[in-house]
Amino acid sequence: MPQKLYRIVCHRSNPRSKEYMLDLLREKFPDAEIVDINQTRSPGKIILLYPDSIGLGWRKIESRLIHKHEVEVLNGRRRVFEFTPSVRRMLLLRRFLEMTFLPEILLTPFVLFYGAFVATKDKFRGFKS
Repeated sequence: MPQKLYRIVCHRSNPRSKEYMLDLLREKFPDAEIVDINQTRSPGKIILLYPDSIGLGWRKIESRLIHKHEVEVLNGRRRVFEFTPSVRRMLLLRRFLEMTFLPEILLTPFVLFYGAFVATKDKFRGFKS
């Protein structure tokens, strides 16, 4: 993906700051500790901190963790959920739609056609409230 388009997608996702996410982690999971993902000992549960709602950019880490550990996600909208294979598939679909702008591309012709129709109708019939 071109860098400029990637920045637009990331900006649209409204990511939270690192400080905000760490404060949120301390609030929701006060006993949690920050560890290196490559550490030798296996943690009991891993909590991923998504700064946005769907975890843009987390796919590689998720694929390493999904089958080896119990994983939960805390996103920037304060939502906590268990990271299961079905949740991962749903997130991958939502990320695909976000990155490709597919819903916007499919709906734009309809909105333009409908807008032109309504504007023409109002022009000839006049607007009455």
